[in-house]
Parts: sequence; C-alpha cells; structure tokens
Amino acid sequence: MVDYRTPTRALTPVLDIAGWRNGRDKAAVAREFDRICRTIGFFYLTGHGIAPATMRGMLEQTARFFGLDDSVKRSVLVDRRRRGYEPFGLQSLDAAAPPDIKESLLLGLDQPADHPHVKRGLANYGPNLWPTERQLPGFRTFCEAYFAQVFETGRTLMSIFAVVAGLPEDHFEPILADPMATLRLIHYPPQPNAVVDNQLGCGSHTDWGAVTLLLQDETGGLEVQDANGEWLYADPLPGAYVVNIGDMMPVWTNGAYHSNPHRVRNADPRRHRYSAPLFIDPDYDAEVSCLDAFRAPGEPPRLPPRSVGEHIDLMYAISYGRAAPGAMANP
Repeated sequence: MVDYRTPTRALTPVLDIAGWRNGRDKAAVAREFDRICRTIGFFYLTGHGIAPATMRGMLEQTARFFGLDDSVKRSVLVDRRRRGYEPFGLQSLDAAAPPDIKESLLLGLDQPADHPHVKRGLANYGPNLWPTERQLPGFRTFCEAYFAQVFETGRTLMSIFAVVAGLPEDHFEPILADPMATLRLIHYPPQPNAVVDNQLGCGSHTDWGAVTLLLQDETGGLEVQDANGEWLYADPLPGAYVVNIGDMMPVWTNGAYHSNPHRVRNADPRRHRYSAPLFIDPDYDAEVSCLDAFRAPGEPPRLPPRSVGEHIDLMYAISYGRAAPGAMANP
C-alpha cells in the first residue's frame, strides 16, 4: 500500500466521437482511440450525443435515491445476483486499506426467470431491485432509459476498438448481447482532509471488464494513474464522460492497452459527491484472448486467455471478502 498523495497534474486526453457517429471520419476517431489507449487508457469522451439534461437528470436521480430513509434503501439490499443497495463499509477496492467510504446501488439489465443465465444462477443476471414508484416516482423509468442510451455509447466504443483491431465493426456484438453490464449509482460523503490508513471514498483499483463510462458531478475527486505511476486528477469536464478501459483490454491487445488504477476521494467538506459509472462487461461466458492485430505472426500472447465471468467473480470475491454478493457464483 502506498501512502496517499494529492495529484498535482490533470488528466488531459479528449476523444470526440462525433466523426464516428456521423460517419464522416471514422478512421481518425479510431486512430485517436488507439493512441490514447496505448498511452494511458483514460480519456474524456465528447461527441457522444447524450443530452446534458439527461446527464444532469441521472445525477439528480442518484441524489434522490441516496436521500431516501435508510430503511427504504435497505428494503432493496444487494442480493447474490449483485443487484440492489450496498451500504457503507461493504467493499474494499484497495485490498490493503479499510473499507471504501461510499454507498451504492447496482442496476443491470432485467432478465426474466427463464433466461438461460438466470436459470444457471449466474450473478449479474436477473431482475433489478427497485424502490416502489410511491417511494421514488419516476426513478425506475429514468434509470432504465439512461442505461439503454449509455450502453449504446459503450457499444460504439467497442465498434471503434474492433476497427482498430482490423475487424468488422460488429465483431463484439455477440458478446454484448447478454452482457454483465452494470450501472452503479454511488454516493461519497465529504471526507476529512487527513487520510488515515489510505482509506478513501473508493480505493485504488482497476476496472474489471471492457470499458467504463463514468458520469460524475461537479465535486471532483477522481484520480487516475498513468503508465509511469504518476497520479493525475480527473475533474469533471462539462458535457463529457470519463472513459477508462478495463482488465479485458490488455488481454485483447497483448498488453498494448493499459487498464490503469484509479481512486476517488471527496475532499470537499461542504458537498456530497455523486457519480454513475456504467461498466460495459461482456457476456459471462465470453472468452477473451489476444487479437491477431496486436501480435506478430507466430508470437505467443503475453497474457493468457481470460473468462469474463470468472474474472469478475474473482474480483468481487477479493474486494468484498466474505460479504461478496454472488462471489464466485457457479452454474
């Protein structure tokens, strides 16, 4: 564990995907995506087409949920399918530090009871747990619409990556048909200036899947580590998401792309911080291995193939310990 130090330099890369979305310059967008992911793996995403009002609305809905009475939040307490409310102190993303100073709500795609993955008892599949319409009017409708819109943006990023790898744009569609994707609404209360035992709002960690699209409020507090180990602050950029690549990307790219550590500390003594990351995690059964474009003919992969579901199960088990919801769930 490294003692906490406040970053002094800002995250700067910006990827504008408007040229991809309108079809006018897909090649340039793909080249910039590749360049950024080879150097840091974190960037601000613009040109995504999601309205500022929708982004503000999601943050407002997040604050509404966490403003509910504790008894209401606990009525949708997280279950083994990794759906529902996670109270403070449940997770330690930095395994060497005390529990994170955050509470969250985990939401995914609603699958029916006869869905094959639900019948197998896999975590990250099944119905969401919602407060009632009377308790929080309009909350479910807004969250479901937001999930669908931002997930489409995540699929766009995966199409860009496919083109970088010399593959058809729809190459990754089969493993995104039944994804483990999760929208996580998070509340970070103000944290004292003195950091004790490296305990933060969210401890240092990498994300576990393919790509993450983070919506954060104006409070700030996100810090990311570059390939040289320097910590950078990633304060909000109006109208932009912060995107980072997860642990699947180095496997696909033979280590060329970086799944960089990041952490959160809400150091504002006056404000509560709210965020809503959407984790684009592929199908549980997807097998991730090195793509041909990222190695020379005959060159062996530097990283072994990885099962998406098994890796995410393992990371839940590590970061939650015995409290893990659905940790290491098996068919």
